[in-house]
Amino acid sequence: MTHIRRLAAGPTAPAALAKIPASLPRGAAPPEACATRPVPLIRRYDTCWLAADGRVERSTRLAPAIPLFEEAFSALARGAVIATEAGPVAVEDLVPGMRARTAEGRAETITWIGSMVLYPGASAGEETGLVRVTAEAFGPGRPLPDVVLGPAARLCLCDARLKQATGLEAAYVPVRALVDGESVIELRPATPVTVHHLVLERQGSLRVAGIEVESYHPGEGLETRVEPRMLSLFLAQFPQLAGLAGFGPPALPRLTRFEAAALWG
Repeated sequence: MTHIRRLAAGPTAPAALAKIPASLPRGAAPPEACATRPVPLIRRYDTCWLAADGRVERSTRLAPAIPLFEEAFSALARGAVIATEAGPVAVEDLVPGMRARTAEGRAETITWIGSMVLYPGASAGEETGLVRVTAEAFGPGRPLPDVVLGPAARLCLCDARLKQATGLEAAYVPVRALVDGESVIELRPATPVTVHHLVLERQGSLRVAGIEVESYHPGEGLETRVEPRMLSLFLAQFPQLAGLAGFGPPALPRLTRFEAAALWG
């Protein structure tokens, strides 16, 4: 686990689900006269998973470009090296069925891999950039070399101060909460970048070039926060699972970005 110290998407971008008609009925207000409202977007999500018969299946789906979906596909940038039983493997070369070595000391089967493309200027939101963790930002070999993570990455951190927030001395913390402009740096790539995420048979912490990154889990209580039709669309991205219960329990509690800032700000 990482101990805290003070730190010195596819061929098309997200597209609108609905378009303004070229002409308006007589008496209708033009769009700019109406109350402003975000236009829902869709984006392409690529998945591959381990089927029940051991075959690797692949699929491409269009789904809403909202955090519920994007966070499942955007923790690891292309080139991030994952520790596996076969040795270090770049995330883009992983295949479901391979076994990842976790920080918890286990070898876990990778059951699902998702990817999407981040496009420059596709969103003005602050949660869409990459984060570079520079070599040895957290100590010798942690990481080595630099690691580029996606906007949804959470690091496994170990610190006594976490106990007051989670009851444990370890938790998953958004990497964006650790950005300091020196050792952990926000990036805004000028070209499209593919990002990935992984689901393990049992959730845990991926070993990525010396640091530990949370494998994907949607979190507890999702069924109470998402309306049924959207939840069904979301779960369709994970054909290897029989519902939310298939993710199993989270390995560790999570801190929000704001909770992390309160502890270490």
